[in-house]
Amino acid sequence: MWPGPYGDGGSRKYIISSCDQSLKRMGLQYFDIFYSHRFDPDTPLDETVGALDTLVKQGKALYVGVSNYSVKATTDAVAVSRINSWSPITIHQPRYNMLDRGIEKDLMTTATKFGMGIIPYCPLASGILTEKYLRGNIPAHSRAAQKWGSDWIAQNMTAERHLALQSMSELAKARGQTLPQLALAWTLRHPEVTSALIGASSVEQIKENVGALQNLDFTASEIKAIDRLVPA
Repeated sequence: MWPGPYGDGGSRKYIISSCDQSLKRMGLQYFDIFYSHRFDPDTPLDETVGALDTLVKQGKALYVGVSNYSVKATTDAVAVSRINSWSPITIHQPRYNMLDRGIEKDLMTTATKFGMGIIPYCPLASGILTEKYLRGNIPAHSRAAQKWGSDWIAQNMTAERHLALQSMSELAKARGQTLPQLALAWTLRHPEVTSALIGASSVEQIKENVGALQNLDFTASEIKAIDRLVPA
């Protein structure tokens, strides 16, 4: 957030100050939910969780959550909040999509155990699960062209993955969807997932993404086909 020892991490000073700055920039009086974005091994967890509780008590956040916390860090954060009767950790925000399924191993079970919702970020794998890279060129307006470059595409769009995504695109068409709509619907099918964070750069992309809600049901054969194309 700013240079210096308290410009990042999980200290009470950082969390409360960064929330104040964010509220000022956005012109808001409070956030619906405020996250501890990363676990900070250099700060006692009770200081981090206590700062989140302070934000709720001050009326700056209605709910608090964690993001990118391991299963152990999540479990410990919940324990700290319960022991101190602080505001509960209601949401976990992990990275999750068809190509990055690590949270299926144990984080989903942990979230269910503690009554937490999951709101994944990167549900379209930074654009890989859209169809813009399936045509063999990098669109000029894409982040790959403007920020990451051809090396990123070469690393993340191998020939094997390209074929798998083409097959999933055909599966999406059979469902009356686009590939990104299929990817979002697949993410939302889990009962633990309460929402998904989309990063749209245009109104058209928002409309297309929201279109995923028109078909959230999957047959057993569709799930089997997806698991074969992009195994966990």
